[in-house]
Amino acid sequence: MTAIQPCALLLLVGPDWRVETASANVAMLGDFKPALVVGQPLSDLIGSKAIHALRNRLAWLASDESEVQDFGEEWGGVTLDLRAIRNEDCHLIEAELAVEPRLPDGIGMVRSMSDRLSGDDPVALATQAMQQLAALTGFERILLSDREGGPIAANGGKELTPALEAAALTRLIADRDAEPVSLIGEEGSKLLSRAAYRAPCDDERAMLESLGSAAAMSMPLKIDGRFVAALHAYHSTPRRVGAERRSVARLFAERLVARMARQGFGF
Repeated sequence: MTAIQPCALLLLVGPDWRVETASANVAMLGDFKPALVVGQPLSDLIGSKAIHALRNRLAWLASDESEVQDFGEEWGGVTLDLRAIRNEDCHLIEAELAVEPRLPDGIGMVRSMSDRLSGDDPVALATQAMQQLAALTGFERILLSDREGGPIAANGGKELTPALEAAALTRLIADRDAEPVSLIGEEGSKLLSRAAYRAPCDDERAMLESLGSAAAMSMPLKIDGRFVAALHAYHSTPRRVGAERRSVARLFAERLVARMARQGFGF
């Protein structure tokens, strides 16, 4: 991977908390030259208060397969939503410009949405849930698939096979045709392939174009840590949903698949 989408910036930091890779749009944080950021302490870029908060959040990472998110963080006077993952002692941080204020009660939203699901048929429950998720996220097309990518339920209309590969990793495409932003520094880290906002490749763009979609979102769903299904979303025009709203959607979808499993659906 050599580029990221312009709606997010990417930072790869090593065990010493120095920047090993940065996206060329890092100047959105201030008067920084991307080439000079590489090799510098992350605290010089985001400030001592922000680095303290970030390191506390990264301590929550339970394993190399987990991720943490923070919403509405201030870096250099810019409000950002953060996503971070790790591999051994290195961390990948994606920071996207916040598109909406903090939600008043995300957990309450999940509980309310779950309470509105009715019936004993797992697929019927999933169809109801996809309709709610379409309303929550604003995406035109929402699809629940199994772990191989086979469709289980959608929010209405003709079923379609997900354009993106089986979503064992979070994948976000805000604008299929946006100009990619290059990366500067170390590009050999395995973490870079796990960036949710990495620029779409030619095959991904062609597949989305064939579906009439300019934006897409895919998130893995787990039961007790086991990858069992995925949530996919598509929109005909460029679209980006706030990170906290995405988090609510994912939590609701994971509660859904757990309920489906209890009712006998075989994941």
